[in-house]
Amino acid sequence: MRKYGVRLALAAACALDLQASARAASDDIKLGDIPRYPTEAAARAACGADPVVWADSRSGFFYPKFHSDFGKTAHGAYACYNQAKKADYWSLTPEGDGGREGREFPLMFCNGCS
Repeated sequence: MRKYGVRLALAAACALDLQASARAASDDIKLGDIPRYPTEAAARAACGADPVVWADSRSGFFYPKFHSDFGKTAHGAYACYNQAKKADYWSLTPEGDGGREGREFPLMFCNGCS
């Protein structure tokens, strides 16, 4: 009888883990595909007059060259600005009020925000 109790507890734990994984997958930010370049020079050559940005696929943000995270986040790559914008990557410059697609605008530029 004890053997069945252990199996039932194990099955319940696995079910909870699967539910949490499914919930996490549905919370992912949906982004379009963009060409991702390994170096800034390669991106510059491909982008032409379009500015090069650092597009982070985990956060959904893109960073301009002057930003301290340009070229540095673990899930980013060099990309063309207009392609990143069309793929729904989000700039650090807010286009409206609040967040979009599950992203919150970082308040690093806000003095005295609560």
